[in-house]
Amino acid sequence: MKVVNKYIAVEMLKSTAVAVLFLLSLVLVITFADELDDMGKGQYGLVEIFKYLALIAPRNFYELLPSAALLGALITLGGMANNYELTAMRAAGISRWQIIFSALRVGMILMVVSLLVSEGVAPVSEQAAQMLKFTAKNEQVALRTKYGFWTRDGDTYLNIREILNSAELKDVSIYEMTDMNELKYATHAKTASFIDNKWELSGVEQTTINDAGVKVVLSDSAKLDSLLDPGLLDVIVVKPERLSIMGLASYINFLDNNGQDATHFIVAMTSKLIRPFVILVMLLIAIPMVLGVKRAGSTGTRILIGALIGIGFNLVDRLFGNIGVLYGLNPVIAASLPFFLALCISVFTIRRMG
Repeated sequence: MKVVNKYIAVEMLKSTAVAVLFLLSLVLVITFADELDDMGKGQYGLVEIFKYLALIAPRNFYELLPSAALLGALITLGGMANNYELTAMRAAGISRWQIIFSALRVGMILMVVSLLVSEGVAPVSEQAAQMLKFTAKNEQVALRTKYGFWTRDGDTYLNIREILNSAELKDVSIYEMTDMNELKYATHAKTASFIDNKWELSGVEQTTINDAGVKVVLSDSAKLDSLLDPGLLDVIVVKPERLSIMGLASYINFLDNNGQDATHFIVAMTSKLIRPFVILVMLLIAIPMVLGVKRAGSTGTRILIGALIGIGFNLVDRLFGNIGVLYGLNPVIAASLPFFLALCISVFTIRRMG
């Protein structure tokens, strides 16, 4: 049985690798075509587009892995069925459930890979991708550190310690330099709000530095025509799909402590927790399509059906999550319902096989 387990595992991993590379290439080619519309804006050229594609690849890999696992299982087990290898295994005394568990062992390996990519690589690379694209298109220098968000526009440097959303900031510092890179003005505001295409600052303290000395002026409010493009804040503001599970848990706690709605983030966290297990469900869906037939069928037909199932599951999964947020349903139930429905259907189908 060890030989059979190894054989099935190696063949399924090879088929899954081919499937995920094909799907990932397809998605990146489509994305590349879309990005060509923005080429030439600012410093966003062909090199930046390829860097952007490389940075978003981990997130796409993680999202495509369940569908690739389904296709990999259909290719491998379907090929074995067509070559009567599964029949030979059954004749040698290997039960149907032993074959199923061999396939699920591969799913466990893919689950570990999925978690490593989604938690350790994808959040960082996705944030870097969005930052790269925006700063290149708008010719701005931007950096996010543990001391807040920093951006530069000419001789002006901006530091934001807390971003509530793309139109509300807290603890904002503006540093204006001379042509000799000497500090000329230092302005600090407790809050900044983007209203009517202008930034309104409150709790303002402006320090002027010149040969005559240092002068500090306090004011309750001030208005600036240009401070920071809100579009850049849309890039760096916390978005559920760009956070790891630990990051989502921390941010949900932050929102709860500040009395803010965390439903969207709870849905995202539930989806991320369930996502690795979707790989096992996809394998359970593939098994009846191969083992449940009385004679060998077309591998091409199985692959087409598998692709439709993978796409359909992703669409239904996102639909239920959005419906849950829109209609105020329990976010955990809304995010997990498609998974449990698919699990029940696959288990029922396998049990019907006998």
